[in-house]
Order: sequence, then structure tokens, then C-alpha cells
Amino acid sequence: MEELDRKRVGNGRGDVSQAMIKDFAWVKLARKYIPRDLRFFIQRYVSLRSLKLRWRETNNPLADKVESDEDRVGLGMRMGIIRNAAHYHSFFVRACMEIGVPFRVIDLYGADWLNNVARADCRILLVWPDGFMDTWNSMIKDRVKMLESVLGYPTVPSSDELWMYEDKRRTAYWLEAHQIPHPRTWIFYDRDEAMGFADRCDLPIVFKTSFGAAASGVRILSSRRQIRRLIATAFSRGIAPGGTDWRDRTWGNIIFQEYLADVKEWRMVRIGDAFFGHPKGRVGQYHSGSGSVLWDVPGKKHLDLLKTITDLGGFRSMNVDVFETPDGRLFVNELQAVFGASYSVDQLRVNGQPGRFLFDRGEWRFDPGEFARNACANARVLDAIERFGTKKQPL
Repeated sequence: MEELDRKRVGNGRGDVSQAMIKDFAWVKLARKYIPRDLRFFIQRYVSLRSLKLRWRETNNPLADKVESDEDRVGLGMRMGIIRNAAHYHSFFVRACMEIGVPFRVIDLYGADWLNNVARADCRILLVWPDGFMDTWNSMIKDRVKMLESVLGYPTVPSSDELWMYEDKRRTAYWLEAHQIPHPRTWIFYDRDEAMGFADRCDLPIVFKTSFGAAASGVRILSSRRQIRRLIATAFSRGIAPGGTDWRDRTWGNIIFQEYLADVKEWRMVRIGDAFFGHPKGRVGQYHSGSGSVLWDVPGKKHLDLLKTITDLGGFRSMNVDVFETPDGRLFVNELQAVFGASYSVDQLRVNGQPGRFLFDRGEWRFDPGEFARNACANARVLDAIERFGTKKQPL
């Protein structure tokens, strides 16, 4: 198997120097002591893309683990793990190692991506899409779609589930088309129409970039001057989410969302037939990216909504972030096929006991145990084995 090309991460014009990349001791200090807003401001002018990718690689103990033929479950085939530039695919690597599933890590970033897939000789593809750059996000989803729809590879998550990943425009379209309660969203492709909206919309209002994780592209706007300035920027040089490469801009459109005050946000997750949920902690005005996990137990209405949405879309790997208003109404904020987990073992606890909910003969039943290991990667691998596994294909 060809060695993965690591030189690719350091060739962008405007990136930090290779000398700075060699020593990462200062990075932890910078992340600890420099406020996030200041770090984001710096990245409006200086790309830290290469530094971040190499830092993630250096801090990933499984970075060099790209294959295994161990088959403790008797699967009789290899799983292909699609490489993620920021090394989130290591969740799948660890899951396959823990379960005992043969795998190969496959690189789709290069021009020879189809040959890379063929050489790996895998039957099922495990995909952690790219949330690092919008262009890479689109590329991975496009190529996975071809592998699934044209070449017939089963992919987990499926390309339908990946379609909305880090794409708030697509999510808004899907929610509106299916009449699922969600904060009212306006997406403008015409500058004058957007400026007219700025004159009459209720304040405050939420601005979002279509791409951008952990609230990096979210701002709560309280003045019409702020709104008009953002619209002018969006339809001129474009806007990049905070903390991303300054060149990774979206222009020619803009997204606004209704502001819901004093909401509680739930992370509701379905993997296969297992259902999980917990509230997200809040830091300042934002829940996403807070790194805080709460363990309130979701109620029947939360689980019912999760089941309704995932059944409707045929989704077996989906996170549904749900706002709950003080009067108990539920509004869907986002849908993501995968998600980074602040606590990568559990996604549900009842009386301190980790577990999952199962829908059993019309009722919700709690099943204790560890079912969400490695940000739910273990559960996705086990669901893939159940749906697509066969012993007819020898290694």
C-alpha cells in the first residue's frame, strides 16, 4: 500500500513557515492563553492551515496506523477508512482495532483517488467527511457519492446522510421541504433583497456561514448596521468562518436565522437502531463548540422527534441538534452525519449509567452499556457489519 502523502499539507501560499511547524510546544500555550476571538482575528490575514493539520497529526497516536488484517469477528473482508485531513478518521481506526475488523486507510485527496480505492481492495467504506475546508468537504462528498452510486460501494454514513454535513443551506432546504419545525431561515442570493431584509427583520438575528463547525461561522447580530456590513462583505470579497483559512470564503449568498432566546440545546443521535441524547453545555451565547456536556435524560418527545426525522430520511447515522424553548417547543437546528464528541465514550446516561434507548414494541426502553465509544464510530462499524457484512469474500 502506498504511503500516505503528508507533504500535501504544507504547500499553500500564505501558510506559516515549516520552521514553525517543527516545534509544537508553543501551540498548546497559544490555545490556552490567547483568546479565541484574537486567534480568529489573526487568521483573517495569516493562514494556519498547515500548522493545524500537522499539529493534529502529531497529536494523533494512531496517525501511522493505516492497515490491519486482524479479523477477530470473522468478517471475511476489509473495511476502507477514508482518510480525514484533520485525522478524525482515527475514530474509525480505533473502532476497527477494538472490534477486530480488518481495514485499510484510503486517501481520496489526490488525483489518483480511484486507484487508491481499487488497490485497497475493501468492500465497505467508512467515511468521516472533511470539516476543515469547504472545498475539501465538497470533494470528499462528491467522490464518496461516485463510489457509492456508480461503483456500488456501501458507505457508512451513506452519501444521503453526508449530503447535509457542514452545509447549512442544504439542511435548511431539507427541513423546510419536510415541514420539520426549525428556526425560520432566510437564504439570499441577491444583494438588494438581502439589504431590504436588513431594514425590516426582527433583532437580534443570527448570521451563519453555510460551512463551519463549532459555531465558528455563527454571529448574533443586534444592529442593522452590523447586518448591512456583513451583507456587503458577503456579496463582495466573501466571508470565511472564524478560525479557518482566510482564502476559504463563501460569497454571493448569505444566511440568516431566527434568534430563539433562552433555549436549551439537545444533541440527539441515532446510530443504527440505537438512540442517544444529552443537552449541550453553554459558554457565553453558544452551545456548539462549548466542550461542555450535560447528562439530563431526553424525554419521549425528544426521542420521538429523532426517530421521526431519521425514519423520514432513512438515516442510520445522524446527529440532530434540537433547540428546546422555555415553553417546551422543539426546533431542529442542525443535522450532521458525524460529529466531534467532547466526551467520546458516552452520548447518554441514565442515573449515571451509560447506555442507549431502543424502540421496542412501540415503547422506549433503556439498554445500559457502552454503545457510543469513539464518538459513536464503534456503533457505526457494528451497524455496517450487520447490514453489509458477509463471509463470502476472503481476504
